[in-house]
Amino acid sequence: METSTVPKNSGKEFCVPDDRLYLATRAWILFLQGIFKSRPSGSHHWRENPDETEILIYSHNATDLPSNNLRPVITALRGSAVSSGLSRDGVISQDFAGENRVYSDIINSSMTFNCIAREGVEAQSLAYAILSMVPVFKKSLQRLGKMHWIGNNIQVTPETRHGAVYPGSSFPEWRIVQVLIPFRVVETISATVGFHNMLQAVTLHMEESA
Repeated sequence: METSTVPKNSGKEFCVPDDRLYLATRAWILFLQGIFKSRPSGSHHWRENPDETEILIYSHNATDLPSNNLRPVITALRGSAVSSGLSRDGVISQDFAGENRVYSDIINSSMTFNCIAREGVEAQSLAYAILSMVPVFKKSLQRLGKMHWIGNNIQVTPETRHGAVYPGSSFPEWRIVQVLIPFRVVETISATVGFHNMLQAVTLHMEESA
């Protein structure tokens, strides 16, 4: 686990920790792009140019697709993040005087890949390509996304039933198969001199505003 600390040349300023959820989400999207970028042309090959790619990859809901789009789509969406609350006050260690403390917490979340295609078997094929590659790249994903854990209990849902229309398509029926992957990140903060200065400033502001 990494620890957020004060810059070496500072001593007075507290560094706000990196957004671990952003880093994890970015890693999942790069993983997704890499899988399909490595595929040969004619087999859902992904390119950055939206006019040349055989598959569209979004980091959000693809609600602005052109009405004449025929290509499959994968959207990557992070699920809710839940703090575990490792202890009553979040302190996992401290020195004898109780001044230098280390705060830590585990944050549970998940990544959902929505594999969308005109045919259910095609959507499932996309989902299976993702499912099969997660174990292969698990260590790389954890390192790049600073994820503490990636679950083995990955879920692949059945394709959507008849009547589930995908917004923005020119076809009345699009099929969606979801891949749900649980993961955890750990945030650890050392209570250094800069941290105490920040803590005092925030506490003072809260008391003055009460």
